Amino acid sequence: MRLDCDTPVHMGQVPAADGHPLRYRAWHPSGTPRGTVVLLNGIMSHSGWLFPLVDPLVAAGLVVVGADRRGTGLDEVGRGDAPSAKSVVDDALAIIDAAAVPDAPLFLVGWCWGSVLSLNLVRPLGDRLTGLVLVSPGLFPSATVTATAAKNEAAAAGAPLDVPAIPAPIDDTMFTTGPYLDGFIRPDPHKLAMVTPRFRGFMGNLAMGAMTRLRRFDRPLLMLLADGDAATDNDAARAAVAGVPPELLEVRTTPSAHAMQFDAPEFVSGSIVAFARRFLGAPAGSEQPA
Repeated sequence: MRLDCDTPVHMGQVPAADGHPLRYRAWHPSGTPRGTVVLLNGIMSHSGWLFPLVDPLVAAGLVVVGADRRGTGLDEVGRGDAPSAKSVVDDALAIIDAAAVPDAPLFLVGWCWGSVLSLNLVRPLGDRLTGLVLVSPGLFPSATVTATAAKNEAAAAGAPLDVPAIPAPIDDTMFTTGPYLDGFIRPDPHKLAMVTPRFRGFMGNLAMGAMTRLRRFDRPLLMLLADGDAATDNDAARAAVAGVPPELLEVRTTPSAHAMQFDAPEFVSGSIVAFARRFLGAPAGSEQPA
């Protein structure tokens, strides 16, 4: 079981609008980059959870950026919190501005709750965004996750808005039952266990914004679903994209749990690379189409 990728990582930092230091990971190809893939993590996770996808994406000539949400991963300040829904969107845009290849194709990959954030980035990115990939999208929680979230929120009633008091609704075993469960996820010291009532409050606003955008989505969209995903309602996810023009939409499914980057990394990375290559120019020095 690997816990890292072969491509060297660059640990980056950029200030948010309010001065908060935003953390991100970036991996670069050895040659001239052909575009950028921005990976957006879920509620509990961070960009370090997405390392199984990096090497194949970099081999395709893409800069890979793991855009950590403030208060997650290596950020020990304001754990599980953010000032507002707008700040979460603006933070991601700041990382993209700092790390993405200028004037080149840009792809967002939202895993779990990162899918909610990615859809809220579509409008502000405008024509800069080439395509979107939703992986085990947390926009469509299963009945179990929905019930657990409601129970956790009720138990934290009256807690200060800025104190992490609401446990994350996804159990570790929902991510994977493979070796990464005990070898990586459970012992991860940077995993986020709780969020603040303030963050939980505006999660709903971001989800509504994401659904509004998805209902009238007009960009190339790839959605990857896992048959064994206990955290995502796959039927709801398929229904939500039923109105996307078929020439823009591809839905692919694999036998896996929620964290398919651990259970089926070749499926996920291969699907993203094939999706991205439709929009990339030929590699430098090549006369063949991508």
